[in-house]
Amino acid sequence: MRRRIQPHLRVGEGDVEEIAIITGNPDRVPVIAQHLRDPERVAQYRGFVTYRAYTPGGVAVTISGTGIGTPSTHICIEELARLGARTIIRLGSCGGIDLSVRTGDVVVPTGCIRDERTSLNYAPIEYPAVATPSWQQELYRAISEMLPAERVHKGICWTSDVYYVSPESNPLDLWTRLGVKCVEMESSLLYVFASTRGLEAASILAVDGNLHGEQKGEQSDETEKTGEQHPLLIEAVEKSIDATAVAIERLVGRREQMNGL
Repeated sequence: MRRRIQPHLRVGEGDVEEIAIITGNPDRVPVIAQHLRDPERVAQYRGFVTYRAYTPGGVAVTISGTGIGTPSTHICIEELARLGARTIIRLGSCGGIDLSVRTGDVVVPTGCIRDERTSLNYAPIEYPAVATPSWQQELYRAISEMLPAERVHKGICWTSDVYYVSPESNPLDLWTRLGVKCVEMESSLLYVFASTRGLEAASILAVDGNLHGEQKGEQSDETEKTGEQHPLLIEAVEKSIDATAVAIERLVGRREQMNGL
């Protein structure tokens, strides 16, 4: 009988690996798992979907959907960490802010603007939201080997808890002038949670549009090749999955080699 069943993810002892991949869209969880080896659904409850799969080299990973935004992400990463996750990688999407960041590009954020309130549960606003350097660098290196240089970016990400920003309070011009690369809704919480809990974290984000003109929005019908159906975005997601698997194998292998010395 499984023990320590978590109230929202419905995972228990033995269900969670030391390395976890999280993604906002629960429908993307099986897509990521099936892109890896031996995918197995572990639990599905209250919109949270969790799978186990293996990288091509055999490293076991947990894959879980967080839903949109920091409040539900907070629930997901807390419950994963309680059962043994020590590295959490967000494999998600974002909107470009810098004019060079276009649909189908990939951003690997070094740090985030904490424009959300959930992370205040872990540290005051003065505390920075920074990725674990080894994971950020390895993800960036891996995706740079798979896509042209002009489609791969690193830098600061704006994490906001508002999707439809009011024109009267939109700081887009400010963040553009300050060289912010992209916007999304989860990574600053993940970074603060991990660093204050002694865990490791990073994000790799496929770009689904740019807030200066090619922003994802309403479609005339569900077959139109925009939004999540854009072929460049589909490619970026697939390459991000591949890059994440490569980064995991490289870092795990490097650490095992060091521990064996």
